Amino acid sequence: MTSQSKHPRILMFAPFCYPPGNPEAFVNANLVLAIRDAGWQIDVITMADTTPWYPHNLEAWQGLADCSFAVAERQRTFVNRLLVAVKTIVQSGHLVEGGRWALQAAEIALRLIKEKGHDVIISRALPPTAHLAALITAQKTGLPWIANWNDPVPWKKFPTPYAGGKGQQARMGFWMSRYYQEVAERATWHTFPCERLQKYITGYLPRDISGKSSVVPHIALQNDTPAIHRRTGFTLMHAGSLRPPRSSEIFLQGVSLFRDKNKSLQGFSVVFIVDRPDDVRSAAIAHGVEDLVRIEKSRPYMEMPALLATADVLVIIEALVEEGIFLPSKFVDYVQTGRPILAISPTIGTLADILTERGGGIAADGRRAEGVADAIQTMYEYWLNGMLDEQVCSRKLFPLYSSETVLGVYREIFARIGKG
Repeated sequence: MTSQSKHPRILMFAPFCYPPGNPEAFVNANLVLAIRDAGWQIDVITMADTTPWYPHNLEAWQGLADCSFAVAERQRTFVNRLLVAVKTIVQSGHLVEGGRWALQAAEIALRLIKEKGHDVIISRALPPTAHLAALITAQKTGLPWIANWNDPVPWKKFPTPYAGGKGQQARMGFWMSRYYQEVAERATWHTFPCERLQKYITGYLPRDISGKSSVVPHIALQNDTPAIHRRTGFTLMHAGSLRPPRSSEIFLQGVSLFRDKNKSLQGFSVVFIVDRPDDVRSAAIAHGVEDLVRIEKSRPYMEMPALLATADVLVIIEALVEEGIFLPSKFVDYVQTGRPILAISPTIGTLADILTERGGGIAADGRRAEGVADAIQTMYEYWLNGMLDEQVCSRKLFPLYSSETVLGVYREIFARIGKG
């Protein structure tokens, strides 16, 4: 690090970042914005031509345009795959997939490092090809490397019932195990968004990295949108993906039970801004609550805080895994608004830990519609008594995910690896 720079100059591999169009990209883009706002120097190598899940407004993300370098994957032809496999072995020493993007990304990285003198590499997975590009670059430059894991990789390590996921015990095979062993050893430091994911991934990597890893949560940008408090009508809102294995079934069954207990209920509504409208509509009809459910079209990410602030309670639905090892990015988005949060989650899991220990909402058992109904009832009674925000406001959680907190952890990591 040069004496003129207070912080190390960062080169980040984040295939999903700019332009942001999916949850992983929003997480990475928010982090880069916070880093730039803090006056740190950063360049980001992204993947070109990614398909957005949601509408996006590029104007809102212009702060990322001048530090992002888009790299396209080579076409998936037989010849390209063969040539890339050979070159990946030569460049990295490993026979693994991902080289169609990683090889070219590493080439751009080496050029940027030579031109700008970066001090540290950060790789953000998913997708795991980010780690392959970082490995090649770290091998060639000797720069310290921070590997971030927002989800289990490879994909087969996802817990059931995720499609193709077989849990921690899934066999990786010789080449893949050998590759992840070097990733674990070569990376100077490892970061995870929550403790349960940290324990899950460090539990299956071929080398113990617990002594050189930290929890760095998703970052929450400051939101000054005031909440809209209504005197009539109690509204629950869910925003975000319900791709399987996430499902609205148990939640809407709980909504039905809640209405059955409150026959004179007036103005109650459930709003979905969701990528699976037909699935939600079918579940609402099946549980007899189609008159309560309103499905709205997706909005650009930067427009969501104002919309979320109009709800009384924000709902997040997790997959019915045995243990909730994830910190969903949508949870941190909700915290930015300060609205109370209802998490339909595993009873053992990250969201249950946070909401039970720190407040900010209620975690309801995602396998029990009765528990969901009870949680809604509690929220509703708080609302009737004008005590909803006093009892379960999520604003108290904001310091956990603020830019000051997250960048503070990075400062500690830089100091540990001798770059801060």
